[in-house]
Amino acid sequence: MGMNDTGHTEILPQTEEAADAAAGTSTPQRRRSGRNRIICVLIILVLLLALIVVLCLTINARVVLTVYPEQVIVPETDKRKYRVIELTNSIKVTLVSDSNSPTASTSYNVAVGSLANPDDVLGLAHYLEHMLFMGTKKYPRENTADSTATKFDGWINAYTDDLNTNYYFSVENSGLKNMSDIYAQFFIEPLFNASSLGREMLAVDSEYKMGFSDDFWPFYELMTSLSNPESPHSRFSTGSLSTLNKTDIREKLQEFYDRYYSANLITIAMVGNQTLDTLQDWAEELFTSIPNKKRARPTYDTLPFPPGNRKYICRRIFFIPKTDKDMLKIMFPVNIPNQPNLNFVIYTLGYEGKGSLYQYLSKKGYITSLNTLVSIEGENFMALAVYMELTELGLRQPKFIIEALFKYVKRFNENGIDRQLWEENKKIDDFKFKFKENDEANKLASTLAARMAIKDDPKDYLDPPSRRLFNQTLETEIVNHISPENFNYYICSQKLSTEQKNIYGPQLTENEDWYNTPYANLEITSHDIETWKSVEVDEELKLPETNVFVPENFELVNPAEAKSLPVVLNDTDPVKLWWYLDTEFSQPKINMGCRIHPVPKAPSVRGEILARLLSSMYSQESAESLYPALMVDFDIQLMFSDYWIAQIRGFSDPNKVKEVINKALDLLFQLDFAQPEDHFNATVVEPLRKYYQNTATLMPAKLARVFSKMLQDEYMYSFHKSIEVLDTITQSDIKSYRDDFLKDITIDCLAMGNVLSEQASEYSNILQSKLSTLGKAEIVTGDRLKSFLYPALKIKNGTNYVIRRKVLNLEDPNSGALVQYQIGLMYSNGPYTDRKPFYRYALVRLLGLAMKERCFNYLRTQQQLGYLASCFEEAYKDILIYNILVQGSRADKGAEVMAEEIDKFVQLTYDEFSNMPQDTIDKFFGGIKIAMKKQLEDQPISMSLKYDRYALEIFRGMPDFERRAKQSAAIDDITFDDFLEFYYRYLVGGSRRKISTRVFGKDDTIPNVGGDSGNSGSEYILDDEVIVDDVVQFREKHLSGKFGSED
Repeated sequence: MGMNDTGHTEILPQTEEAADAAAGTSTPQRRRSGRNRIICVLIILVLLLALIVVLCLTINARVVLTVYPEQVIVPETDKRKYRVIELTNSIKVTLVSDSNSPTASTSYNVAVGSLANPDDVLGLAHYLEHMLFMGTKKYPRENTADSTATKFDGWINAYTDDLNTNYYFSVENSGLKNMSDIYAQFFIEPLFNASSLGREMLAVDSEYKMGFSDDFWPFYELMTSLSNPESPHSRFSTGSLSTLNKTDIREKLQEFYDRYYSANLITIAMVGNQTLDTLQDWAEELFTSIPNKKRARPTYDTLPFPPGNRKYICRRIFFIPKTDKDMLKIMFPVNIPNQPNLNFVIYTLGYEGKGSLYQYLSKKGYITSLNTLVSIEGENFMALAVYMELTELGLRQPKFIIEALFKYVKRFNENGIDRQLWEENKKIDDFKFKFKENDEANKLASTLAARMAIKDDPKDYLDPPSRRLFNQTLETEIVNHISPENFNYYICSQKLSTEQKNIYGPQLTENEDWYNTPYANLEITSHDIETWKSVEVDEELKLPETNVFVPENFELVNPAEAKSLPVVLNDTDPVKLWWYLDTEFSQPKINMGCRIHPVPKAPSVRGEILARLLSSMYSQESAESLYPALMVDFDIQLMFSDYWIAQIRGFSDPNKVKEVINKALDLLFQLDFAQPEDHFNATVVEPLRKYYQNTATLMPAKLARVFSKMLQDEYMYSFHKSIEVLDTITQSDIKSYRDDFLKDITIDCLAMGNVLSEQASEYSNILQSKLSTLGKAEIVTGDRLKSFLYPALKIKNGTNYVIRRKVLNLEDPNSGALVQYQIGLMYSNGPYTDRKPFYRYALVRLLGLAMKERCFNYLRTQQQLGYLASCFEEAYKDILIYNILVQGSRADKGAEVMAEEIDKFVQLTYDEFSNMPQDTIDKFFGGIKIAMKKQLEDQPISMSLKYDRYALEIFRGMPDFERRAKQSAAIDDITFDDFLEFYYRYLVGGSRRKISTRVFGKDDTIPNVGGDSGNSGSEYILDDEVIVDDVVQFREKHLSGKFGSED
């Protein structure tokens, strides 16, 4: 007690009781009264202290540990606001407030990927990525993420790479918090339900088998499988039934999850139109509960291509690809920790201008393309790869090509790293970053979250070039890895043989385990290595010269003459010029496109091939002069088809714009149409032949779309017919095509951006002058835009056309099915004549949104037909079409079953809608109407997207800049009964127009349903199906009608 009294006297010396006690004058009564008051004060203080403790504990559980003072370095034109915080569970979060973004996104990056797969469960990291979407304690229903995203007009996604697993989504802004919570629960308490394990295992297996339709994964797995087996890079990464189908797979999932999915290994980026404070409140609320298990990030010290070990380095590998492709890949392992920036060496080796390695080899007729990039990344290793598409001539000369590369490297390194060239490259990257257009929210979030995992300083999150400093030692060390003693080369071609050695390579006697790729793995001879070490500099090979197209004027023009919409500047001139001065994005850039139309005539196979060949010749011969412009973001294109498109996008510096336009048009009329025939055939004809041949071997889902379009497009022909015509065309034919095209043309242009009206006129005058003087063009006035619209053929009401085809890639285990429903002309209301404009168009869009999640859930999640399962609307040749597409590899669910399940899904969904309770209708249908209206009313987030929107209106020939507003207004009056009637009319009723295309994989047997290729133009009817054998012959015999406004 004495301590308390003394204590209170000391703490409260100014109270009346304390003063009396100290003076010794208080009476017993007053002493009791004072003691009571002291006790009350004590109680109040104790309660206050307790409250403070509780508040502190609560705050510590919710508030951030750190708000980083360092700011993210962003482009000058990026008006978004950024904040980087660290929560008390050690999760770093970057918050981005973008008041103008129509969409929102959160990305969660876990710093573990496929390299962490246990040896006995390959693909586990990828499988775990799939399983997290299958339910959590808080949100137990499968596909909650997908269904919720759909309600907010969005989508979900994730990927697993070697070092990271990244989860992200895109929704409209009102769904950001809800979706962020659903994803956050992945990292708090997933269920790993037994009912989902097998189905998602099938999805992973289907995803793996998609690689049989492509060359990327077979090559990747071959390359890594031949690396050091002690390195995790050598292991199969995707996963399959054979690697995942374990009795204890759930325990394996849980073990992997517990080991690596910890808050301290997770980085998050959240982008929305909310304020930073609101985003931070949500981050604290949603992400603080993610447990911090304080796990160590996995490390991978064993190199996949250890220096000097001739088992894995200095190898030459020959293999047969899935598609008709002749390619040389030269791979240099760069064994430097912390993933140094390889931009400079990538830029220099990949340069395509004068004196470059590309020009040197292209002019010899050996290659048609060259790309340099990082193909594999590890913790202390990167693979620098030079990819070259070879001609048949180049396929015979791989050693010459490799020698040329080392000659170029010697030039590159003969006097040390060229600092002036390095600084110019950095300067170019600086202004490209400074004026970079905004990415969509999902791309920004995913990029940020991934880079946060490897960069500690927020200033480095967006990789600003200003943070790069010249480091002679480091750059020299990087170049020293580009050595004849430190590389492998890989040659792929279908001309290689498993039967015997030939002029293209050795006999291929081995097969890769996962994609059965035939290959031979040989050591590079010591003689070749010594030859390449002792190369001399070739005077034809030069380093990049000073770039003459580097813009110097980044000033914004006076906005005084700006208009609210594009306007026509010269309606009576031969060139019809639309112009729009953009004041919204403050970008010193221009977007300008022109459409050049000849006298209209029916498209033909010959015309298409001539246009493609001219495009190829122009692309190759203009690269030397225009590649420097491309390096500074001038995208100049001349595209040839039934009509021509001339387009320039880039910085608006008037002098540079004029220089680029002049140069591009001069080159069109300087083309060499007298090339040696072997060079012309190798570099121009053969790549187009491969294109047609490879189109026939596309993955089943894509091939189904090709055949379905071919049935509806009277100007689309078989690949065999195209190759027949290709073989008849000469160089003089291509020259005649170019010259004849220009004899009677109209020109329509749109110039938009940081450009004054007089500048726009000057640019269009250059085009007019060059075509007239160099091309002898006769430019006339007139409107031909609508003359080049060729609507699809109308199939008969009440018919179900069935196309069945076998894959041509006989190793492909995948089958596919596509069901299409023709609706009608894109801008016609068809039978709904008394409704607002775009009423039927709005119904098609609503159908797409209503079916999206149901389609995925039924066809993929429940029925497990395959990895690909989607429903989507599209406009093909101005005809609205609704699509349902599936691809998979299950032996028990081939193409016929897929088509049957699609039909069942359409009917089941109609039944569901027909029996939907009113309260559900109000919520469901009201929600998708709101989401669709918002989508139509959203504004472009960049000047390029704004240009695309205006160009679509203008070059359609029926410009209506209020079109989207009218489409949005059409939604208002649509009732659920209207929607149901539309669904019945076009998808399930007796008058529907349906095409069902089925592509059968290697083990999937086409049923015998009648019809034979001997009478391929005949019409075979089975039940309600019309069997289509030869698509082109059938189309020519049975289809000729076009859609009218009443259809």
